[in-house]
Amino acid sequence: MYWHERKSFIFAIFFFVFIVSITFYLRSLPLHTFWSSLLFGTTVLVIFAGYDYYRFQSRHKERLHQIIPQVILKPESQAEQDMLQLLNEQKEYYEKKLAKIKQFDEDLTDVVRMWSHQMKVPLSALDLMGQTKDFTVEELNEQTFQLENYLKMLLHYLRLNHEQTDYRFTNVQIKPLIQAVVRTFAPLFIRKGLSVAIEGNATWTTDEKWLSFAVEQIISNAVKYTKQGKVSIYIAPKLIQISDTGIGILKEDLPRLFEHGFTGYNGRRDKKATGLGFFLAKEVADRLSLNIHVDSEIDKGTTVTLRRNDED
Repeated sequence: MYWHERKSFIFAIFFFVFIVSITFYLRSLPLHTFWSSLLFGTTVLVIFAGYDYYRFQSRHKERLHQIIPQVILKPESQAEQDMLQLLNEQKEYYEKKLAKIKQFDEDLTDVVRMWSHQMKVPLSALDLMGQTKDFTVEELNEQTFQLENYLKMLLHYLRLNHEQTDYRFTNVQIKPLIQAVVRTFAPLFIRKGLSVAIEGNATWTTDEKWLSFAVEQIISNAVKYTKQGKVSIYIAPKLIQISDTGIGILKEDLPRLFEHGFTGYNGRRDKKATGLGFFLAKEVADRLSLNIHVDSEIDKGTTVTLRRNDED
């Protein structure tokens, strides 16, 4: 910084030495006189430059201290030491909070990017229907259902990561909850000719709304990637298993299945996949103290298990 501010003076000094050297050379003056003059001038210049650098650094530290006052915290009593520890803990807390906000902002950017990609499919289909005037009521309902479902996914993701999101844990009958979710996807089941079987029942102490959302994401994936066969749902006091006879998932893709944006081989083959479904289901499961596990075989189907963590 110092040399940058003083560069014009440095150039002037070098230019002056150059002019003097040329003068001595053209007039054939004695060289010992030149070297003596240069040594004397350099000595004076070094002394002046050292003093000027000292003053520059002093002014710089003074200006910096005016902007950010230096605080030396040296506790002299137990009370002051406790206060200093409390301040350090508050500092760490807010640093972690800022890091969490930054990470959420990055994740939200990725999620919105993927979500907008997913929204393009039904919007393009609706646009084509409007241009050609060639569509059925069932096709129109299917595309509007997809739009509504994708919009719900984004809204739930935003609410899921909001600090004021509340969870209401009550005794929930699992079978009626799953039946309600299945009825939501009834048009897709009918259009693809898929059957659905629900076996068992149980009562869980959980948040009905969020559990329903997690089950929706799993069933949505099951319907999307099953061309024929059925979706089977088994309910027990400790777990919910949702199985399909779809295209399955590669074994090497299973460890990364819950990362947002990861679609795997079959997801990339299906150009409409974004990898949000399992990611959101895992986020909800973590908040409800549930384990989520996926077993799958290519061309045989996939089984997703939601298991309670509690010991009662």
